[in-house]
Amino acid sequence: MRALFFAAIACGLLSSWLVDQQWLAAGLLVIWLMRVIRLRDRYCLMATIGCVVSMAIWLNWQNHRFTTIVQQPSQVVALDLAVQPDAITVRGGQYQLIATSSTGKLLVRGQLKSAAEKQRLAQLTRRTIWRVQGELAPIAPPTNPGQFNAPRYYRSQGVARQVTVTAVQRIEIAPRRGWLGPLDRLHQWRQQLFLACQRLPPTLSRYATSLLVGMRPADFQTTMGAVQQLGLLHLFSLSGMHVILLVNFLQWVLLRLHLSHQAIDIWLLGLLPAYLVLGGGADSLQRAVVTAALPIVWQLLTRQSSGALSGWSVALMVGIVHNPLVLSQLGGQLSYGLALLLILMPGLPPWRLAIWIQIISLPVLLVATAQWHLWSLAVNLIVAPIFSWVLLPVTVVGASIGFSSANVANTCEWVLTNFQNWLDWVSHWPGLLIIGQPSALWAWTLSLLSLWLLRTPQRRYYCGLLLAYACFSLSLRFPLHGAVQFIDVGQGDSILIRQPFNRQVSLIDTGGQLHFPRPRWQAEQVQPRSRAETITVNYLHRLGITHLDSVYLSHKDVDHIGDLGELLRLMPVNQVVVPAGMARLTKFQKLLVPAKKRPKVIEALAGQTFADGLVAVHPFKPGRAENEDSLVLTGVFGQQRFMFTGDLDRAGERAIVARYPQLRVDVLKLGHHGSKTASDPLALRQLGVHHGVLSVGRHNRYGHPNQETLTTLAEQHIVTYSTALQGMITYRFINHQRGRWQTFLKEGDRHQRTTGVKIDSQR
Repeated sequence: MRALFFAAIACGLLSSWLVDQQWLAAGLLVIWLMRVIRLRDRYCLMATIGCVVSMAIWLNWQNHRFTTIVQQPSQVVALDLAVQPDAITVRGGQYQLIATSSTGKLLVRGQLKSAAEKQRLAQLTRRTIWRVQGELAPIAPPTNPGQFNAPRYYRSQGVARQVTVTAVQRIEIAPRRGWLGPLDRLHQWRQQLFLACQRLPPTLSRYATSLLVGMRPADFQTTMGAVQQLGLLHLFSLSGMHVILLVNFLQWVLLRLHLSHQAIDIWLLGLLPAYLVLGGGADSLQRAVVTAALPIVWQLLTRQSSGALSGWSVALMVGIVHNPLVLSQLGGQLSYGLALLLILMPGLPPWRLAIWIQIISLPVLLVATAQWHLWSLAVNLIVAPIFSWVLLPVTVVGASIGFSSANVANTCEWVLTNFQNWLDWVSHWPGLLIIGQPSALWAWTLSLLSLWLLRTPQRRYYCGLLLAYACFSLSLRFPLHGAVQFIDVGQGDSILIRQPFNRQVSLIDTGGQLHFPRPRWQAEQVQPRSRAETITVNYLHRLGITHLDSVYLSHKDVDHIGDLGELLRLMPVNQVVVPAGMARLTKFQKLLVPAKKRPKVIEALAGQTFADGLVAVHPFKPGRAENEDSLVLTGVFGQQRFMFTGDLDRAGERAIVARYPQLRVDVLKLGHHGSKTASDPLALRQLGVHHGVLSVGRHNRYGHPNQETLTTLAEQHIVTYSTALQGMITYRFINHQRGRWQTFLKEGDRHQRTTGVKIDSQR
């Protein structure tokens, strides 16, 4: 038992080091191996070293294989794809699926051509073979910190590349025979259960889909936000609790059928893998199934019982072999960490166990969400028994009988709806703390201190842990450096300016998406979340920033101000500064409505100065907030003068240099996303621009940046950055010292596009 445990921990640290590039884990691995040596247990040492060496070979091979695949150039291909019905997702006018092909598992995306095609695809319940043509390429990475990391997520599922489908030549039903036939049948049943759940009342359908099938409905994020805020997400993921309840139920049924204990064990060994497939095979479910099955296998082979710790240790090593990233994901961290806590601290009162769960899981949750709710502990204490004895049974009854009895379905819906309303009510109580996201060093420090406290629960260690959290929070909220950051919001502008110690935090423009008319059948059931929520506010929260001092809006175009309403709904803003003449526009006034507290609105003209160091140099008179009326701001940060121009045209640029002939600019946010209507060559030369920044979307329909602008920049030797090429672009500085440029996508990254834009190599 001890040998397996020490080997499992060593393998976990090894995977964090080799796969997740957590270099601190390498040092901890050395310390752990020294601890094993000091045990003077030859068997334990040999088992640990053997497992570590074997796992190192496996993980290095996996890394090499993944790197080789993603470095392959994009190419147009014709492929045959094998697709299980429960691997297809249809939303709006698009579909997405996971398929297997001769080149391995692939992520496949495509556009639907008609409502009939959408209906046929959504109703597929059997394995199919698709003959498609499309572009085979690596999965695009995130372009801003804290964004959803698609390559990492899909790598955990064994997927390294994606196919963007341009044509589907045929789709054929292709069930398999032999020993793979039952596997196809399980996927078929899972999809049929998912489709059946869609006919249930909405709340019951949502619970049944999440808890029984392991699929997240499209509206889960919007309708179950309280679950995430209150730290209850682990209950709504197929995990150990479900497996324990399933095993206990099956044992109860089989005992009533007068089966022997050996026969019951054999039945369980057959049913648990089937449940793993029906539940979607998530890492947490896999851990629970392996942990439940191993004692049974050990009992059948040796006639002896095995300890829970051995089962956990083997499950962890199996999980790492299957998914090398399992310990870098929230689900895997919570699943294995909390399961180990239950094993190491049996017999604890529920309230003490809940406290320890909060202490151990808090660093993990902060890395994932940057927030914590003060009511999480109390709510978990109340909800955990209700979930086991009420919610899960009600969901099972509603999903099994509700199809034939409307009264049963409605009763179950009433129970679940009232519970959900109570959760929503509690989630709106004061107590949601935006703490911020720990760095890797802080995350490891807080986690290790929490584990040490678990081992030695003394008052001084409680005080030490609280002091560590206080130091982490202060270092995050009052950073020594400031930054000017050009956020990648696609085709739009959004620029974050932070003074050292966060004395002033400002945002220039919010970004926003243009919505073009679409047929009704392409409309999504749930409106996609705005980039202000998923990118901007998400990033601010990870920095520990809970409010903005100023938001500047350059003019009225949607790609500059479209997300203002969402920003004001999610985050307090002291003042909004707009070009003179814009405040009275109905379009602008509507964007202020969602604000929890209406900000002060200031109309600006050239010559006005602001507390964050910005100075307006345009417009010269009130206008209608068109491109030519853009609010243009300048400011000095880290010994560099910046100018932010919105969508100002060439005539406006010439007017600025004519009015301010002594004005010199080191860094220019290039006007109108690099369009040829801006970046006048004479104005650029007179301003003496050294660096230019293009805020532009990938593959945008406008052809930005224009080649004429790129030629002008090259002729004047202006070092240029582009959000389309490099993601978020950051100029970081300390007080009045010269700063340093950083880009989120590094030069040489496989996903950087190559254009005529010159990249600064001095970073």
